[in-house]
Amino acid sequence: MNKLLSESDLIDYFIAGSKEKENWTIGTENEKFLFGKENFLPVPYDGSKSIVEIFRILISEFSWKPILEEEKIIGLTDIANDKNITLEPGGQIELSGAKCSNLHQTFDEIQNYNKQLEFACKKLDIGALEIGFCPDWQLSDMPRVPKKRYTIMRKYMPSVGKNGLDMMHRTATTQVNLDYSSEIDMKKKFKVSMALQPLISMMFYNSPFNEGSLSGLFSYRSKVWRYTDPTRAGYLSFVFDKSFNFDTYTQYALDIPMYFILREGKYEQTKNLTFRNFLLNGYKSNSGKRYIADIQDWELHLSTLFPQVRLKKFIEMRGADSGNQNLVMSLAAIWTGLLYSQVSLDACHDIISKWTFEDIVQLDISLNSEGFEAKFKNYELSELLSELLDLSKHGLKDRNRKDSKNQLEDIYLEELFEIVKNQKTKAHNLIEQYSRLWSKDILNIYSHFNS
Repeated sequence: MNKLLSESDLIDYFIAGSKEKENWTIGTENEKFLFGKENFLPVPYDGSKSIVEIFRILISEFSWKPILEEEKIIGLTDIANDKNITLEPGGQIELSGAKCSNLHQTFDEIQNYNKQLEFACKKLDIGALEIGFCPDWQLSDMPRVPKKRYTIMRKYMPSVGKNGLDMMHRTATTQVNLDYSSEIDMKKKFKVSMALQPLISMMFYNSPFNEGSLSGLFSYRSKVWRYTDPTRAGYLSFVFDKSFNFDTYTQYALDIPMYFILREGKYEQTKNLTFRNFLLNGYKSNSGKRYIADIQDWELHLSTLFPQVRLKKFIEMRGADSGNQNLVMSLAAIWTGLLYSQVSLDACHDIISKWTFEDIVQLDISLNSEGFEAKFKNYELSELLSELLDLSKHGLKDRNRKDSKNQLEDIYLEELFEIVKNQKTKAHNLIEQYSRLWSKDILNIYSHFNS
């Protein structure tokens, strides 16, 4: 008989994620919307010009293999290169990249993926929108990817927040995943990345539209996430407590309701069941089947929590709008430079040492409506952002990882330096073009992203 899972096993899961510095890697995940060029509508899941057809082309032309659920293609995998193409609920296509040892490898990976996707899309007259929130589509326009876990989430989301279904189907995000060496290292990195999330995410604002017009915000995606599910999304107050550690995060996750249990490739929906209750009492389904918690259940449950920074066996920075290849690289670069250099990490920790949870939440809100004009304590915002960029640049130079042209990883920060210098994000540029060049006709955005 297998040993019953205990709370200490759950904490050990995080401890097992600790890696020596020389083994630290960089992972990226980036999502895009796909649209038909003939009608500017989202690409359906199935049909003659569809996501399934894109997948079939990628399978036939490149090294991708299908991921199936109930005989439907719901993703692709390249096992040899440790990467996957997955689908979000509304058909957003996502590259879940490999664990790369440097940013140059990340660049090559993303560039190759974009070329392959463009090749497949061109055959079907399909375009891509690299933006954080779909600019003019309504929720009813969005396809429904037939993954069982999404079906369960669609039923649950409206009961906990007004924007849960919008989050699932109409948002697109870029995230960066980085390692930690110990609990102490995790604690510092997690606190710094949570505190800096509003500022870093601001440089990637790229979703000012909602249903065909300006939303009044630079990132409508961020607003949608704020009203998704207060128990599992947003900023985490306990991260700013001195006692924060693996156990703290474990206790937080234990008290979040579970969506489902996965056994033998099939999802079983749970109701009013926290992981703590599941751990202590197991779960009896409507069919009478009894389930006992195992470590795979814990791993799956952790993937259904959506804070701005998320802990697994690595740390996920999740606050940025989707963007083009340069922005994906910039996001990976700034976080790598800040968190993988002890000097830069310590300097960031000093900067945020007196910031409170309330400060961070308010900063996130004010930045989204006021941009570079927002007030935060006694800081000049552009100077604070420049300081963070300089610290990241220092951290990347210290790593001394060169590409074939002898360039260091700090080359990927160049776009962010320009954004801060000009005090204009992608969202600022889109707002200007919409108001002036496009005469407020949102359909121009499709040629803008595919020129």
